[in-house]
Amino acid sequence: MIIDIKCKGFDVKLDDWRKSKKLSYAKLAKLVGQNEATVARRWCMPPGHPNQLIPRKGKNMDRIIEVTQGSVMPNDFYLEDR
Repeated sequence: MIIDIKCKGFDVKLDDWRKSKKLSYAKLAKLVGQNEATVARRWCMPPGHPNQLIPRKGKNMDRIIEVTQGSVMPNDFYLEDR
């Protein structure tokens, strides 16, 4: 399932990807190998949000890149839309 969307010329954020696939946070968590929907929800928060979590380098980040087929990349968790 490949989707190629861009938001206002910027890279796709995980929450944009999740919504485009009509996934709940729980389903997203399962896809990336997490047990808790809360983890996925916090990954989907915008950069700079006080409750945002950034997936760890390695297993978590690699799995997100794999599941989203490269639509979501590590820099998407750091860059804010302008």
